Order: sequence, then C-alpha cells, then structure tokens
Amino acid sequence: MHAIRPAAVAGTFYPANPVNLAAELDALLRGARDELPHDAPLPKAIIAPHAGYIYSGPVAASVYARLASGA
Repeated sequence: MHAIRPAAVAGTFYPANPVNLAAELDALLRGARDELPHDAPLPKAIIAPHAGYIYSGPVAASVYARLASGA
C-alpha cells in the first residue's frame, strides 16, 4: 500500500480547493498559450519556477504551455 502525503502548502501557495486550483491552472496556461510564438522550437530543457502561483505562476505556465503545445 502506498501512502500519499497530504499537500503541505495547499491553500497557501495555491488554492486548496481542487476545482479552484484547476481553474487557476487553466487560466494561467491559457494566458501563456496566447503569448507563445508559434514558430519557436521546442526547448531541449526547461527550468521552471515553483514558488507560489501568485509569484511565479505566469512564468511557470509559459514553460509548460510551450511543452503542451507540441509545436
């Protein structure tokens, strides 16, 4: 049996409610996709911040949106 550790900072660095968290992530990724250059090559490596979403969410989303685009 695997134990799953409860999220240590839910409600502090990101929303504790899963529905609100999903909505925030969707909004961050949608905003980042709007800013993506369509002809840029995929990155070979990424360094993404992992601070609270209020601080680093848009920057992290720009990295993950680029990977999700598959272009």
